[in-house]
Amino acid sequence: MVDYLFVSDFDKTLSIDDAGLLLSLKLGLTREDFEEKIESLKKKSLVKFGAEIPYLILHDPDYMGKVNKKMLLEVGKEIRLKKHLSELVKVLDQGIKGKRFSTHVVSAAPQEVVQKALEGILPHENVHGTTFIYDKKGTVVGVEKAAAGAAKVDILEVIRKKEKIPLDRAIYVGDGFSDMYIILYVRAYHGYTIGVTQASYLGNICRKTIISNDALSLLAPILENILGLSHQEIKEFYEKMGHPIQTWEKAKVEWFDFGTESR
Repeated sequence: MVDYLFVSDFDKTLSIDDAGLLLSLKLGLTREDFEEKIESLKKKSLVKFGAEIPYLILHDPDYMGKVNKKMLLEVGKEIRLKKHLSELVKVLDQGIKGKRFSTHVVSAAPQEVVQKALEGILPHENVHGTTFIYDKKGTVVGVEKAAAGAAKVDILEVIRKKEKIPLDRAIYVGDGFSDMYIILYVRAYHGYTIGVTQASYLGNICRKTIISNDALSLLAPILENILGLSHQEIKEFYEKMGHPIQTWEKAKVEWFDFGTESR
C-alpha cells in the first residue's frame, strides 16, 4: 500500500547537467550557441515552457535529421546526477515511519535520456519524458508527446489514478518555468511542493525551497512538514543513515524591486 506520491522534474532538479546542453555539445554546438537558441525561443514564445529541445530537434537546422535514439542514450550515460539520488529513491521506496512513497520522474527531456540516466535507480515505467517518433534508422522525425508545461499535469493525473493516491498526498519537486503548471495544480489541491532554485517565481508558490547538490536534502521537508519530525529527530534520522548534516541553514528570503532609478 502506497501512502504518498513523490514526483520530480529531472534536468537541474535531480541532475547536475542539462540534457539539452549535452546533446547540443555532442552535435558540435557551443554552450553559447545553445543558450542563444533557447533564449530566442523563449522571447518568441514559439513553444510551451520546457519543450524547447523537442522543438529544436524538429525545426532547427543544427539538429534536424541529426538526432537519433543511440545519441540520446549516449547523452543519458553522460549525465551527472546529484549525490545520493539512488539512496533517496531507496529510502522512499522502503518507507519512512510506516509511510511508503511511489517515486516518479516527469521531465520535458527526451525519455530515452532520462531512462538511461536513471537506469538501476528507477524502473523505466516510472520515468515519463518527452517521447519521439523515429524512422527505420532510429532518427527522430516527430514528437509523440512533449512532457512539458501543462502536459505534466496530465501525466501526474495518469500516475495518481493508477496509484490510487489523492492529490493532497502528492509531492512535486521542480526548478523552472516548465514546472509552474504542475506546482500550482498540486498546491491548489493541498499537495506539497518543493523548489530547488532560488528563483523568486518558484519560491513564492512552493511550500519549501531546498538548495543543495545532494538529493538526500529533499527528505528534510518531507520529514518535517509531512511526517512531523522535529529538527533534532531529522538530524538523528540522517545520522542513522550515515549522512550527518554538516550545514542546515533556514532562511526566509525577501525579494525587493522598487522599479525606480537612483537620483
